[in-house]
Amino acid sequence: MKRVILVLILCGVIIAAFQYQSILRAHARFFTVDNATPGADAILVLAGNNFTRVPKALELYQAGYAPRLLLTTVKPIKQNLAHLQQSHREQADLIARHLSIEARFEMLPSGKDGATSTFDEAYDLLAFSRQENFRRVIIATDGFHTRRALLAFSKVLGDTPIAIEAAAAANDIFNEDNWWRTDLGIGMYVVEPVNYLVYLFTNRNVEAIENN
Repeated sequence: MKRVILVLILCGVIIAAFQYQSILRAHARFFTVDNATPGADAILVLAGNNFTRVPKALELYQAGYAPRLLLTTVKPIKQNLAHLQQSHREQADLIARHLSIEARFEMLPSGKDGATSTFDEAYDLLAFSRQENFRRVIIATDGFHTRRALLAFSKVLGDTPIAIEAAAAANDIFNEDNWWRTDLGIGMYVVEPVNYLVYLFTNRNVEAIENN
């Protein structure tokens, strides 16, 4: 029996050694959801990397996926230094001008003093959607973050008629097919499974997962 187990383990190691790239690609692709369709009420840019998420939102806006662009209100990491950096909206406006796209961004009001998690952003959208009678919203975020973002929003909006779709933003450094070759890609796809598991077992803000 022990010999059979050892043979099976050895076979598994050999298969993994030859198929590791396929395994790593499958791992990354699990976390990416890109299911946005035209006809939404708004596109919401989640807090994080504006240089990937804002262009994706603008791309969909130009293509007529939704008539409104929303930005989440984020809690500054250091309140006393916040005035030294561009705001979420200032950066989004700058990106739109650089891309020669005429667009007006609206700030999503925060129910607290600024969102610190994807759950916070979902609760903020819930309140705003009820006020604006939204029925479908597209969330624009980095590809590796889309599945967890959809999980958070589905938990918060699950008992409402508001539908959520995801738009996966790409970057020039890594993707699902090569993420293990860069420090940034490794950092994202190694940590994301942990974040996702935490979100599976809660529907509230988790202090350890902020501004992702």
